[in-house]
Amino acid sequence: MSIHEEVYEGHLIRANSNAAMIFLEGSKSLETKFRAMDLEDALKKSKAWIDEKLGGRREERRAANIGTVDGYVEVFKVIKFSKARRLMLVSHRRAEDRKLTAAELADAAGWKTAASATTHYSKLGKEVAERLDLKVDATDKAAWTSTLATLDPATDELQMHEEVALALDALNIG
Repeated sequence: MSIHEEVYEGHLIRANSNAAMIFLEGSKSLETKFRAMDLEDALKKSKAWIDEKLGGRREERRAANIGTVDGYVEVFKVIKFSKARRLMLVSHRRAEDRKLTAAELADAAGWKTAASATTHYSKLGKEVAERLDLKVDATDKAAWTSTLATLDPATDELQMHEEVALALDALNIG
Protein backbone atom coordinates (compact mmCIF):
# COMPACT_ATOMS: atom_id res chain seq x y z
CA MET A 1 0.00 0.00 0.00
CA SER A 2 1.60 3.27 -1.07
CA ILE A 3 1.76 6.30 1.16
CA HIS A 4 1.07 9.77 -0.18
CA GLU A 5 2.99 12.62 1.51
CA GLU A 6 2.05 16.23 1.07
CA VAL A 7 2.94 19.47 2.86
CA TYR A 8 -0.06 21.71 3.41
CA GLU A 9 -0.02 24.97 5.40
CA GLY A 10 3.07 23.98 7.41
CA HIS A 11 1.81 20.46 8.11
CA LEU A 12 2.94 17.15 6.69
CA ILE A 13 0.06 14.90 5.68
CA ARG A 14 0.85 11.19 5.34
CA ALA A 15 -2.10 9.37 3.86
CA ASN A 16 -3.14 6.17 2.12
CA SER A 17 -6.48 4.73 1.08
CA ASN A 18 -7.47 3.94 4.68
CA ALA A 19 -6.20 6.76 6.87
CA ALA A 20 -4.22 9.97 7.25
CA MET A 21 -1.81 11.27 9.85
CA ILE A 22 -0.90 14.93 10.30
CA PHE A 23 2.41 16.20 11.65
CA LEU A 24 3.83 19.69 11.97
CA GLU A 25 6.31 20.10 9.15
CA GLY A 26 9.72 19.38 10.63
CA SER A 27 8.35 17.50 13.64
CA LYS A 28 7.89 13.84 14.42
CA SER A 29 5.02 14.53 16.82
CA LEU A 30 1.66 13.32 15.57
CA GLU A 31 -0.97 16.07 15.58
CA THR A 32 -3.99 13.96 14.70
CA LYS A 33 -5.10 11.06 12.54
CA PHE A 34 -8.20 10.12 10.55
CA ARG A 35 -9.78 7.00 9.15
CA ALA A 36 -10.75 7.38 5.51
CA MET A 37 -12.69 5.66 2.76
CA ASP A 38 -10.01 6.41 0.15
CA LEU A 39 -6.99 8.65 -0.44
CA GLU A 40 -9.11 11.56 -1.63
CA ASP A 41 -11.22 11.37 1.55
CA ALA A 42 -8.08 11.19 3.70
CA LEU A 43 -6.63 14.32 2.09
CA LYS A 44 -9.94 16.18 2.24
CA LYS A 45 -10.38 15.45 5.96
CA SER A 46 -6.77 16.36 6.71
CA LYS A 47 -6.89 19.70 4.90
CA ALA A 48 -10.23 20.58 6.49
CA TRP A 49 -8.79 19.88 9.95
CA ILE A 50 -5.73 22.03 9.25
CA ASP A 51 -7.85 24.85 7.80
CA GLU A 52 -10.11 24.84 10.86
CA LYS A 53 -7.18 24.85 13.27
CA LEU A 54 -5.34 27.68 11.52
CA GLY A 55 -8.48 29.68 10.82
CA GLY A 56 -9.33 29.72 14.50
CA ARG A 57 -5.85 30.92 15.36
CA ARG A 58 -5.99 33.73 12.81
CA GLU A 59 -9.21 34.95 14.41
CA GLU A 60 -7.64 34.85 17.89
CA ARG A 61 -4.65 37.04 16.98
CA ARG A 62 -4.66 40.47 18.59
CA ALA A 63 -2.73 41.86 15.61
CA ALA A 64 -1.81 40.53 12.18
CA ASN A 65 1.92 40.40 13.06
CA ILE A 66 1.44 38.64 16.42
CA GLY A 67 0.70 34.94 16.71
CA THR A 68 -1.24 33.07 19.34
CA VAL A 69 0.38 31.26 22.23
CA ASP A 70 -0.44 27.91 20.60
CA GLY A 71 1.07 29.07 17.32
CA TYR A 72 4.32 30.17 18.95
CA VAL A 73 4.49 26.91 20.91
CA GLU A 74 4.22 24.92 17.68
CA VAL A 75 6.83 27.00 15.91
CA PHE A 76 9.26 26.89 18.81
CA LYS A 77 8.97 23.10 18.84
CA VAL A 78 10.29 22.84 15.28
CA ILE A 79 12.64 25.82 14.92
CA LYS A 80 16.29 25.06 15.49
CA PHE A 81 17.56 27.25 18.32
CA SER A 82 21.23 28.10 18.27
CA LYS A 83 22.77 28.72 21.66
CA ALA A 84 22.71 32.47 20.97
CA ARG A 85 19.01 32.46 19.99
CA ARG A 86 18.11 30.55 23.12
CA LEU A 87 20.16 32.89 25.31
CA MET A 88 18.51 35.96 23.79
CA LEU A 89 15.01 34.54 24.22
CA VAL A 90 15.64 33.40 27.79
CA SER A 91 17.17 36.74 28.79
CA HIS A 92 14.36 38.64 27.12
CA ARG A 93 11.73 36.48 28.83
CA ARG A 94 13.34 36.96 32.24
CA ALA A 95 13.85 40.72 31.90
CA GLU A 96 11.69 43.08 33.92
CA ASP A 97 8.45 43.65 31.96
CA ARG A 98 10.06 41.53 29.19
CA LYS A 99 11.99 44.62 28.01
CA LEU A 100 15.57 44.69 26.72
CA THR A 101 17.54 46.82 24.30
CA ALA A 102 19.34 45.31 21.32
CA ALA A 103 22.62 45.91 23.16
CA GLU A 104 21.32 43.91 26.14
CA LEU A 105 20.19 41.10 23.82
CA ALA A 106 23.65 41.10 22.24
CA ASP A 107 25.26 40.91 25.66
CA ALA A 108 23.02 37.97 26.58
CA ALA A 109 24.13 36.13 23.44
CA GLY A 110 27.79 36.95 24.00
CA TRP A 111 28.11 39.35 21.10
CA LYS A 112 29.89 42.69 21.14
CA THR A 113 27.47 44.76 19.07
CA ALA A 114 23.75 45.45 19.11
CA ALA A 115 23.75 45.01 15.32
CA SER A 116 24.41 41.29 15.74
CA ALA A 117 21.42 40.88 18.03
CA THR A 118 19.22 42.95 15.73
CA THR A 119 20.16 40.80 12.75
CA HIS A 120 19.66 37.48 14.51
CA TYR A 121 16.44 38.50 16.25
CA SER A 122 14.97 39.70 12.96
CA LYS A 123 15.95 36.41 11.27
CA LEU A 124 14.16 34.51 14.03
CA GLY A 125 11.17 36.83 13.65
CA LYS A 126 11.10 36.22 9.91
CA GLU A 127 11.19 32.45 10.38
CA VAL A 128 8.34 32.69 12.92
CA ALA A 129 6.33 34.98 10.61
CA GLU A 130 6.70 32.63 7.66
CA ARG A 131 5.70 29.54 9.64
CA LEU A 132 2.70 31.25 11.25
CA ASP A 133 1.71 33.23 8.15
CA LEU A 134 1.93 36.48 10.12
CA LYS A 135 1.55 39.73 8.22
CA VAL A 136 4.27 42.36 8.61
CA ASP A 137 4.13 45.89 7.24
CA ALA A 138 7.56 45.83 5.61
CA THR A 139 10.50 43.51 5.04
CA ASP A 140 13.14 45.27 7.12
CA LYS A 141 14.64 44.02 10.38
CA ALA A 142 12.22 46.00 12.55
CA ALA A 143 9.23 44.52 10.73
CA TRP A 144 10.42 40.95 11.23
CA THR A 145 11.30 41.62 14.87
CA SER A 146 7.73 42.88 15.39
CA THR A 147 6.56 39.27 15.32
CA LEU A 148 8.42 38.73 18.61
CA ALA A 149 8.43 42.11 20.32
CA THR A 150 7.35 45.74 20.14
CA LEU A 151 9.97 48.49 19.94
CA ASP A 152 9.56 51.53 22.17
CA PRO A 153 11.28 54.28 20.15
CA ALA A 154 11.64 56.50 23.23
CA THR A 155 13.76 53.96 25.11
CA ASP A 156 14.96 51.68 22.28
CA GLU A 157 13.67 48.76 24.32
CA LEU A 158 12.01 45.75 22.79
CA GLN A 159 9.13 44.39 24.83
CA MET A 160 8.56 40.72 24.14
CA HIS A 161 4.96 39.94 23.23
CA GLU A 162 3.09 38.24 26.04
CA GLU A 163 2.15 35.41 23.64
CA VAL A 164 5.82 34.69 22.98
CA ALA A 165 6.61 34.71 26.69
CA LEU A 166 3.72 32.36 27.48
CA ALA A 167 4.82 29.99 24.71
CA LEU A 168 8.35 29.93 26.12
CA ASP A 169 6.89 29.23 29.57
CA ALA A 170 4.78 26.39 28.19
CA LEU A 171 7.90 24.82 26.70
CA ASN A 172 10.02 25.48 29.81
CA ILE A 173 12.37 27.72 27.82
CA GLY A 174 13.42 30.55 30.08
